[in-house]
Parts: sequence; structure tokens; C-alpha cells
Amino acid sequence: MIEIREPRYNDRVVLLARYKLPCGRDVDIRILKGRYAGIYHVTNETICRSPIETMTTRYGKPIAMRAVPLDALERKE
Repeated sequence: MIEIREPRYNDRVVLLARYKLPCGRDVDIRILKGRYAGIYHVTNETICRSPIETMTTRYGKPIAMRAVPLDALERKE
């Protein structure tokens, strides 16, 4: 299970680090804070269709992230 602190509200997406995503499998996500707090399920098809964005860490290194829309998440709880 991948834990996310908060989704990005301005464009309603959840950023998932590509190195944490298993190859060819569905993922469960836990959002810890905010309006969308809870456990969600994301299919592999949704992850593959999501665009890739680059984010910079606090040490200046780039990380590839998948921007999964909140509307594509399936709530488990």
C-alpha cells in the first residue's frame, strides 16, 4: 500500500512515484489527510494512461511521478 499525505487539489490529481509502482499490477493507496482521506484502489490501466510529471526533491534530484486523477480512484472504505 502506498501512502500519500494529500492529493494536489488545484488540478485534482494524486502523484505516485514511479519507483514505488509495481510493474503490471493494481495498487492500493492510502490518503492520510484532507477531504479525500481514506483507502483507494487504482487499476494498472489507469496508471498506464496517467501522464508522467517530473518533480524535484529537496536535494535537487528529479523524480518521475504518475499524475493519477482523483476521479479514476475507486474508494475501498
